[in-house]
Amino acid sequence: MSAVAGMKKNGLPFGLIQLHERVMQDMIAYFEKGKVVRQKTKEAQKAVKQALKVAKKKKINPGVKINLANEALDALLEEVEYTRKVIRATADEMDEAIRRIEEERVREVMTLMDRARDRFRDKDIEKAMDLLKESQAKMAIKILERTRTAVLGGIDSEVKNLKYELQERKNGKAAKE
Repeated sequence: MSAVAGMKKNGLPFGLIQLHERVMQDMIAYFEKGKVVRQKTKEAQKAVKQALKVAKKKKINPGVKINLANEALDALLEEVEYTRKVIRATADEMDEAIRRIEEERVREVMTLMDRARDRFRDKDIEKAMDLLKESQAKMAIKILERTRTAVLGGIDSEVKNLKYELQERKNGKAAKE
């Protein structure tokens, strides 16, 4: 069911730490030797080499070649910025999801039990028992319906928008080539 390794055995927080470690390793590996990174780095290196050659031979400013190197590195910078946007958006969305889970799974039940305790103190046993039964019923519900609807049911989220934007960007580059 879950893609987070070790979740069942060690719990979700530990599984998320392992996922984080794998993502960090993949991110570093991508920016070390990913296809786009290799191509753009190679283009920049070639442009700098040509700039040095022009400057050495003709003793002039090789601004055009330097601009080519800058353009290649700007493409890498764009890749880094998209990665940063995606990390922020996913972290925000995950934080919102865990906040909703906390509210639906824990806080509502705790509120009902606190109200029941107050009713018991006020000697209103029937209402207190009703509140305890209601809290028991809420704890018995396995599915987080409101959280699922809010987090998974939305068609407009920053992460989904970034996903579509990246797909369009990829398709646009494929069409240019």
